[in-house]
Amino acid sequence: MVKDYYRILGLANNAEDVVIHAAFKLLAQKYHPDKWLEEKEAANRRMKEINEAHNTLSDPLRKAKYDRRHGSNDPASDFYRVLGVLDNADEYLIQAAHKALLKKYRNLPSHDLHENRLEQINTAYQILADSSKRRIYDIKRENESFLFQENSMSGFSLRRIYLSYFVGFYIVLGLIAAIALLIHYYAN
Repeated sequence: MVKDYYRILGLANNAEDVVIHAAFKLLAQKYHPDKWLEEKEAANRRMKEINEAHNTLSDPLRKAKYDRRHGSNDPASDFYRVLGVLDNADEYLIQAAHKALLKKYRNLPSHDLHENRLEQINTAYQILADSSKRRIYDIKRENESFLFQENSMSGFSLRRIYLSYFVGFYIVLGLIAAIALLIHYYAN
């Protein structure tokens, strides 16, 4: 089984280079073997995974090859994807991703071209950094994905139930109208 380097770093598949580096620094500080003296072997294994993931994803050529092989070019579609983190990211990773992205886009020439991207980054951070706003956002995201499940024929979604009811209602209404017309026709 191939390792998911993005998941090892706690990132989404569209994470930018600065976010990859920020996540690596954060995890290296957290899981450094010198901090885990009682579980040194587990810490060494974890650091080995973190280093392997960082070495692959921080090198543009290796990252491109890895992404092609694993189909990891998802577009940013929600606030987690805007920051390039997974939906279970902790507050420290969200903050690190935000700072890294701000630094990258503020330092680029032609600042006007990146205003939209900076606005997306700041909006995503404002929602995900506030625990109550994040909880509401997560509930809304979950409900939207539940309502519009269409990728398989199995399972229920509210949309399918509603459409079934809607179609059934009009079929019954049409049958009643047809019966009423037949009764009226034969009665005369």
